Parts: sequence; structure tokens; C-alpha cells
Amino acid sequence: MNIILHRTEESADGIFGVMTDEFGNQICATLEHAFDSGLGNGTFSPKVPPGTYTCIKGQHQLAHMSHPFVTYMLQNVPNHTNILIHMGNYNSDSDGCILVGEIRSGNAITNSVVTLNKFLAMQNSIDTFTLTVE
Repeated sequence: MNIILHRTEESADGIFGVMTDEFGNQICATLEHAFDSGLGNGTFSPKVPPGTYTCIKGQHQLAHMSHPFVTYMLQNVPNHTNILIHMGNYNSDSDGCILVGEIRSGNAITNSVVTLNKFLAMQNSIDTFTLTVE
């Protein structure tokens, strides 16, 4: 399966976007942490640059969580490791990972846990997929 992440807005509140399947059907809203681009002009950048990544399913645990969960990790992100697709609603819930939610609402995305579970169910028994980040 091929999934495309279309980024729609970059601001101090986060890098917002939508994931679609290869046919253009929207899967979910996304949010990535906004890092100051360092250019001194008020622009922001995510950790994951545009490109194509293989995502592999596995057990992962975030530092603040008491138990592991199943999700996908992006492979070969330049200069970064452990970039996951996971639950979270705000810019501060990510340190570079891709958060998934139902819709964007102001500076957040909604229903993240439910959306992640739907995303995983949609992948069913798929252990890897290709994510194209635009």
C-alpha cells in the first residue's frame, strides 16, 4: 500500500497535513512538531523532509508511556531515528513523529487514539508500506 502525506500548513503551532491513499481518498489529518527553521524569518520545519519512506510495523514505547503499543516507524529519515506514526493531539505531543487524528481543530487534531486504531485496522496484516511525504 502507498500512502501520501500532503502538508498543508507550517506554523509555530505545528506542521499540519492530511494522509491519503494512492487514489486520493483522505485517511486522516496529521500533525508534526514545528521546529524553528533557523533562517531567522519565522519559518518552521518538520524533522521528516519530503521524500519516500518505508514504514515498518513493530512494538514501540514513548518515553512518557507505561506500556508499548503497535505502530509504524519510518526508515532512513535523514539525520533522525525513531520517527513513528502515533497518537497525539498537539504540537507538544511530538518530537518529530507524525501524529494522526480525525480532523484539524484550531491548533490541534482530534480523536487521535481512535484514528490511530482505525489506521492500524486499515493496514490489517500489512507489515510495511510506503509513505510519500510532499
